[in-house]
Amino acid sequence: MALFDEKQTKNRLDRSPKQKRTTVFDESNIQEQKDKKSRKVKIKSSFAELSPLIDITANGYFQLNHEEGYFDIVQLTSKDIYALNNADKEKNIYTLAYFYQWYLNDIKIIPLNFPVDTSTQQRHILQKLDKTTKKEYRFFLQQKLKELQFIEKERTNREYYMFIYADDEYTLHSRINNIDRLVNMVLPVVKLSDEKKINILYKLFNLNSKNKTAGGEM
Repeated sequence: MALFDEKQTKNRLDRSPKQKRTTVFDESNIQEQKDKKSRKVKIKSSFAELSPLIDITANGYFQLNHEEGYFDIVQLTSKDIYALNNADKEKNIYTLAYFYQWYLNDIKIIPLNFPVDTSTQQRHILQKLDKTTKKEYRFFLQQKLKELQFIEKERTNREYYMFIYADDEYTLHSRINNIDRLVNMVLPVVKLSDEKKINILYKLFNLNSKNKTAGGEM
């Protein structure tokens, strides 16, 4: 009896599944690496290509980049609801609820804190200090000046702004008028100057920067 049968061994090898040979020099992998190197990232040539805003129109609307439409910013005058009676509270709630059900387009309401600007009052007090010589009156004016300086440094005003969007200026103008008509009874809508709109955008794009006053004519 033979311990090694060459014929049976050969048959077993023929019936066994053939293993796929692998090599580190895979041509498909080499070609893929070449393709990745050839696909270079396009670097933006100017800030205009990076910025989401490209222009402000003659109507005071902001034009978005990449033909994404236009938007405008209006201020919503806040109200002390605790000073209202129940009837006025319900009226305000129902009016806002109706507005949100009726208005189906994109809007965004953003609250922002801005420093309290007391520069006008401080200048007025300084003028009086220059003109008066009475000791008691000067002491009162100096105390008032310190209060105004403290308020300007430590306190902020919370203001609410609504961003309204549209594909074109005509539609945007129409939507602003509709919002003004529906919301004005509850939250009076204030049109803003271009300077104040730019200050608002500055604060949104520079959240970690020093607070900048939201000045400008309304």
